Amino acid sequence: MRFLFRMPRHSEHPNAGQSRRKLQCVFGGGALSPGGFTIALMLALSFAQAAAQFRFGAQMLTMYDDNVNNNHLGSSDQISQFTLQAAHDWEGETISTQGFYAGSLNYFDNHNERTFHYHSVGLVHSRLLGQGATATLNAGATYSLRRNRTAYAFYDHQQLAIYANLKQHLSNDCLGRLSYSLRYFKFAELPEFNYVEHYAFAQLTATLATKTTVILEADLGSKIYTATSLEALAFGHGRHSRGNGHATEAQPQATQFIGIARVGQNLAAGTGLSVTGQYQCNLQKESRYLSYEDGVISDDELFDDHYGYQGPQVSVLLTQLLPAEMVLKISGGVQEKGYAARPAYDLEGNQTATERNDSRQVFGLQLEKTFSRPGFTLGLRYDRIRNASNDLFYDYTNNAVTAQLALQR
Repeated sequence: MRFLFRMPRHSEHPNAGQSRRKLQCVFGGGALSPGGFTIALMLALSFAQAAAQFRFGAQMLTMYDDNVNNNHLGSSDQISQFTLQAAHDWEGETISTQGFYAGSLNYFDNHNERTFHYHSVGLVHSRLLGQGATATLNAGATYSLRRNRTAYAFYDHQQLAIYANLKQHLSNDCLGRLSYSLRYFKFAELPEFNYVEHYAFAQLTATLATKTTVILEADLGSKIYTATSLEALAFGHGRHSRGNGHATEAQPQATQFIGIARVGQNLAAGTGLSVTGQYQCNLQKESRYLSYEDGVISDDELFDDHYGYQGPQVSVLLTQLLPAEMVLKISGGVQEKGYAARPAYDLEGNQTATERNDSRQVFGLQLEKTFSRPGFTLGLRYDRIRNASNDLFYDYTNNAVTAQLALQR
């Protein structure tokens, strides 16, 4: 799964889109029933009409996932998601400031205890620089809060991010970008996993006369755990626990370099192809993870932190504009993931290899239809993941079908 509402690029974690993730955030601590989504969306639309001076968005989504936990157990669920976004802009000739809120709720029909909500507020300031305004400086801060039900309260966390980036037009056909972010992540029940992250990237974009776009990017991230010891982390239990249910004993820091190259080509009128290759390399391979797997999502900050593995990834995206303001997107990719200092096990909990290795193949098919008035987008999407792993618990196939209704004003 992917976030449906995304902050501007400078406020994102550089790898926010790598994992399939569940939507986050919206109303209070209670669960909104699927039958209540339509009423909530109607109220949201009424608000948008009454407060047209604000930028506003609302999305309603339903998804059937045949392997909601992404493991060999293949547990299915119907997930209903509702999101709200609101922003207000203060604009001048060369500067602008935006305050925003984003909130969402995930409601799980079968695994109701998995229901959670997430809220994010922030401020972004942008300024044009130089003669001819050839450079743009963006800086901002975001505070986020996630709350789960009791059974999954160990996911509860707060996050504070401060970031800045500089975008510079080097020529008519060349654009450069530098970015730095500082993020503090605090877990309510697992302080041993609290961390500070420094992340910087440099990007160069060139547009050629052949209607080809080339993007080169280098990312460097460092994740520093604020707790130096791992006390009382006997968190695993049940027959699917790994290593007697304890976290790894590791030094409190991980560092990773990621090199990315992307080529986009306009093939014909309304047809575009993008090919991306990247390699992430762990310069400092110390990472922490929990050994608890019963009924828990595997791709997230705790169970599949991207600092915990390295390897190459290749992806392809074909975009086709269709009549009646419809867009078709077909995507696919392969990723090799070697987990540092994380053993592989069979289904009985016996260690079979000193390092877990996964080969992940993904395929996506998406169709969207936009209605200019009043700004609705309807979407259908199919996703498939085949994850081949020498750890049999994570050897699985996952299929998901999603229907989405969105409003942006």
